[in-house]
Amino acid sequence: MTAKEFFKSTAFKCIAVLLSIVLICGILLTLCNALLYVTDDERTARAVAKVFPDEEVTFEEDEVDENYAETANYRVEQAFTLTGEREGQYLLSIIGKNGYNSGTVTCWVVALTEDNAFAGLEKLVVTGNEKQSFINKIGDSDIQAVIDGQNEDGFTAYSSSGISTGATFSLGAIANAMNGAKDYVESVYCGVVNPYADWTANTNITSATTYTVENGVVTYNIITAANSPAPSITIEIVVGADKTITSFTTKSDTTHSWSTENVYTDFAGKGADFFAGVIGENGDISNNSNYAANGIAIGATRSNYLLLSAALFATANYDRAVAQYAEGGAE
Repeated sequence: MTAKEFFKSTAFKCIAVLLSIVLICGILLTLCNALLYVTDDERTARAVAKVFPDEEVTFEEDEVDENYAETANYRVEQAFTLTGEREGQYLLSIIGKNGYNSGTVTCWVVALTEDNAFAGLEKLVVTGNEKQSFINKIGDSDIQAVIDGQNEDGFTAYSSSGISTGATFSLGAIANAMNGAKDYVESVYCGVVNPYADWTANTNITSATTYTVENGVVTYNIITAANSPAPSITIEIVVGADKTITSFTTKSDTTHSWSTENVYTDFAGKGADFFAGVIGENGDISNNSNYAANGIAIGATRSNYLLLSAALFATANYDRAVAQYAEGGAE
């Protein structure tokens, strides 16, 4: 076939039409991208307007302190210091983790301080989620109930009176975002020093935790963070000189809405290697992928994760506890 015949052929006409379509589509996509592109500043402005729909607020964006930005339960994405009439308040964009099906909920949270101390949350607005099929069942009143239910240990979607939404784990991820806001504001803006900040597997261990050492035996009184919908748990753990647990006693309810048979109790005689094998060396594996293989029921996953986290913390930090206690450490 000659070149002249090719250019007159049906094949060439098809190629020309396809190329024309591709070119036109490319031009249209470029124009749409330019017209619809949203800058980071515009995206932030829209989020702020959603949080404060009837109010013009002024703020300064702060660089996120990566030392306190992320745990197994939350991730701080953006942080702002509010100014003007809202001086002493902070606006945080936080992703709450461990929702339904290990998904997440993106929240914007208004945190309050008073006398350089965390003073609670004013409000929380949900702006996005991953894999949370029933999150639309959660209303503003449900979120407010969690905010109002704050105690010294933080926020939890679980309460004795119950918060019934039909989306328990999604509300749990929202509560994790609330706790993230509390922890971040206390650490970054209020200067609260966590005595266990450099300890291994400290993600779920609060600064209210204490310990004593006598004759090479470490006795911990551990107060965990909430792992919503499971609330904070207080646990006494005794670790012997062989760095294994000799006694593990919970001092608060670990059953909640689950049966007692699902709460793991076989801690005696086990050391850090066992617990790290279940939830990771730093205690950052919060799903139940390793539970069954280690003889741990999955019917109380959230509570069991806190119990395992406390056990890992106690055993993995035995040497540090002994050394620091000798130097006048926590008691």
